[in-house]
Amino acid sequence: MAKILKAEIWDKMQYLFRDFYDRMVHCVQIYDAPIDVDAMKNVLLWTTEKTPILHSAFRVNAVEPYWSVEDYSIDDIVTVKLDCEDLDSTIDEFICRSIPVDNNVQYQFGIFSDGKLWAIAMIVNHMCMDGGDFKYFMKKLAENYNKQISGERGFSIKTGSRSLDEVYSNLTEEEKEIAKGLYKNISAVKDEHYFPLTPSSKEDHTMICKRKVEKELFDNFKAIGKKLDVTVNDLMLAFYIRALYDVGMFDESEKLSIPCMVDLRRHIEAGGANTGLTNHTGFMVCSVEGKGETINDTLISVLRSVRKSKEDPYMGLYSLPLLKLAYAVFPHAISETAIKIGYMNPLIGMSNIGLLNDVLLKLGDANLVDGFMTGAVKYKPYMQLALTTVKGQMTMTIAIRGNDEDKKIVEGFFDLIKQNMRDFIELNRDKLN
Repeated sequence: MAKILKAEIWDKMQYLFRDFYDRMVHCVQIYDAPIDVDAMKNVLLWTTEKTPILHSAFRVNAVEPYWSVEDYSIDDIVTVKLDCEDLDSTIDEFICRSIPVDNNVQYQFGIFSDGKLWAIAMIVNHMCMDGGDFKYFMKKLAENYNKQISGERGFSIKTGSRSLDEVYSNLTEEEKEIAKGLYKNISAVKDEHYFPLTPSSKEDHTMICKRKVEKELFDNFKAIGKKLDVTVNDLMLAFYIRALYDVGMFDESEKLSIPCMVDLRRHIEAGGANTGLTNHTGFMVCSVEGKGETINDTLISVLRSVRKSKEDPYMGLYSLPLLKLAYAVFPHAISETAIKIGYMNPLIGMSNIGLLNDVLLKLGDANLVDGFMTGAVKYKPYMQLALTTVKGQMTMTIAIRGNDEDKKIVEGFFDLIKQNMRDFIELNRDKLN
């Protein structure tokens, strides 16, 4: 009889989101030298054995769903193609896959080369981990790979609890009592603005649209932000929101609210280093009362909004007790219905996944030269901007199910964001001196 794993609340929530997106999280890392395929396979086998959620099938049950640990082979996980005519298109085709929840493995890994560059690509079911633990997974993979090729022992990966309750582990008893009483439904902030994609059609397919922010442009607006004591995340919110007013042709005096992903490991003991691979992501809402005359005006509105969240010691923890109660009181089928009634999936969002550290992601003599990570592929009308940074260069990604016209709309949107960056630099050029 197969071993059974408990389906945690985060697992059930990500399954609930199946109507909004494809549940995959995606990562691509590009290297300047060969990767030892056999060594990588050995490390992946060891890692998969140590983390059984990665070789489990999700079993839907009206009362209580669960994970069933399954047998697998390395060929179920790894795809190798070392004679790619077009490396980019090979990678895109691979990462645009979707893994069924009842599959025997919950992630797939590709190793590709065109003879000049080498790439590793991975997709994983969001039910198993979020962006924070995906970054951790890739760092541990590199660390263990380097041990493998140098003949060292002592592979490691965290294997602790995947429970939602871990999110309270770094709070005092008094703080825990307060946090576990935060029943406010933060998703109830209603904003009906949507990104102007075309209506759904038979031509729609999975696409991950990407745009680089060149190092000089990134360095300049980041340097100005530092002088103004403003974070990159705050700046990107301002650039993003202002572009949304333009692409959506929203009334410039209308209020616009954007949910931003928040890593809840800030509330977990040791920053989540001792939990299992899972999801620990909440969100805060950034609301501006209008577009503002200049990009600086937009930024001021953003700062006023996010300051309230940043000063809140319980940022991201609202609504969690409500979710826990719903799943505890009702059978799964009823709890899903109840949560759907109260939960409002945001039409537009932003997630700053952050830095992919080239030093920590080096594979032997192969240096990381490029890469990105992005969340699930959204279904219309939903959309999210994701951000990652590698070697001082930011990549913006929008993963959607759309068509060629949608791609043109997204490309134009990236143009607007970058123009806002340039406008900000020009308006604040005296801060660069």
